[in-house]
Amino acid sequence: MSIRKRRGHKRAIIAIVRMLLTAIYHILLKSEPYNPELYKKVEVLPKTRSITVDQAISFARRHGYAVA
Repeated sequence: MSIRKRRGHKRAIIAIVRMLLTAIYHILLKSEPYNPELYKKVEVLPKTRSITVDQAISFARRHGYAVA
C-alpha cells in the first residue's frame, strides 16, 4: 500500500519531500556521493511472517473488529 493511499495526497507529498531533504542534508554534511540504498524503506511485510493468536486478536481489535 502506498503512502498516498494510507495518509492522503498532501501528506504523501510532504513525506517524500522530507525524505529527499534528509538525504540532501546528509550528503552535503558528509561531502559524500549519493547512495540510494541508504534511504530506502521497506513498506511490504514479509510473506513468511507469523503471529500468535493473542497478537491476531489484538490486531483485529485495534482495527475495529469485535472479537468474541
